[in-house]
Amino acid sequence: MIKDIFTRFLDKFREVGGEFYNSLPEFIDKLEDKRIACEETLVGLIMEVLEKEIDFCKAEFAFVSITRPKALVAETGSLLFVYDREEDFKLISLPYVHVNIFEGVPVFETLEEALAQNQGVYVSVVTGPSKTGDIELIHVFGVHGPGRLVGVGSLK
Repeated sequence: MIKDIFTRFLDKFREVGGEFYNSLPEFIDKLEDKRIACEETLVGLIMEVLEKEIDFCKAEFAFVSITRPKALVAETGSLLFVYDREEDFKLISLPYVHVNIFEGVPVFETLEEALAQNQGVYVSVVTGPSKTGDIELIHVFGVHGPGRLVGVGSLK
């Protein structure tokens, strides 16, 4: 049986250390620290879906960031981000937990295909949570970016 492209993406995403939840509330309800930063276009939707007061703040002070990637890459389990403002890049690099909404995001087989369809000033490819093994060969998460990379299937 041939897996569909999203299932192949999700398998790879988990393989590289990503976590997947069916919905945003399913994940957010499990968090103790709810200082959240998110893309401006998502603020209203997130407030509506979570149905409670959220402590929105700048990425520099947030524990969690919520974004929507421009594309998903099945071959590597990667997320592609394209921004025109440097400020938006902070959302994918500063908070410890980076949550991504997959609903409505196109899935491409390869990174080359995804890049061909998505151009911009700031382009980032994220594959798994940030980790390093150069400190006595012990893996440490969250050193140069988010220590947890989370995907949610939908907002609701």
